[in-house]
Amino acid sequence: MLKIINLNKKYGNKQVLNNISMEFACGESTAVVGESGSGKTTLAKIIIGLEKQDSGQVLLNNKELADLKHRSFSQCAEIQYIFQDPYSALESNYTVLKTLKETTAICKRNNYEHISIEEALGYVDENLLDYLNEKVEVLSGGQRQKLCIARSLITNPAIIIADECTSMLDEKSSEEIYGLLNKIKEDKKIILISILHEIDFYKGRWNKIAVIKDGNLLEHKEFKSFYETAETEYGLKLIEAYKYFKDR
Repeated sequence: MLKIINLNKKYGNKQVLNNISMEFACGESTAVVGESGSGKTTLAKIIIGLEKQDSGQVLLNNKELADLKHRSFSQCAEIQYIFQDPYSALESNYTVLKTLKETTAICKRNNYEHISIEEALGYVDENLLDYLNEKVEVLSGGQRQKLCIARSLITNPAIIIADECTSMLDEKSSEEIYGLLNKIKEDKKIILISILHEIDFYKGRWNKIAVIKDGNLLEHKEFKSFYETAETEYGLKLIEAYKYFKDR
């Protein structure tokens, strides 16, 4: 269980997060939705430790998490982040094998139990096993994002945060990535947090939805009922925007 309790964060005079509280259960996916600058990525970075909140707590299995430099290796390994851009997230001149060996080497140095490169890569896409000795630069955007996901699985994480992870992919690749993340959530009972600024209500990919605007948590409820039960003005605008673009 991941708990966010009364998180507050300011950048200068701007209140980026305002008293945010949420809970995320194992085997559950949550779409965190909001416009650019709403605070959703700052929330994700606090969870992973890249940012430090001004006040409030982040608890994983009832243990408080500090910022990244004050976390143990196991606490760092338990939370993995999939970035928006699979091109800048990987070294193009590295082979697929070298890319994944970096993670296994760090795990070995810290005596941390992990899965093999072949198991992680084969899980996300068996075809990628044929690319072990190929450079990353030959991979498509979708294949690169699968490689990022394979790298994240090596540590057997409890949480995966996917930050706009399909925004640079075509529709087919996006569907594959969403399907893969959902499979991981169900097979491995992880907490999956997807950071989004647009959402497809028809697909029903997530268990819950959290709507953030101007640093405030406006709604947090079951995803399947949100389309009919949205209560706030901004929540209703998200639905109207979806209807508009869906019908075009």
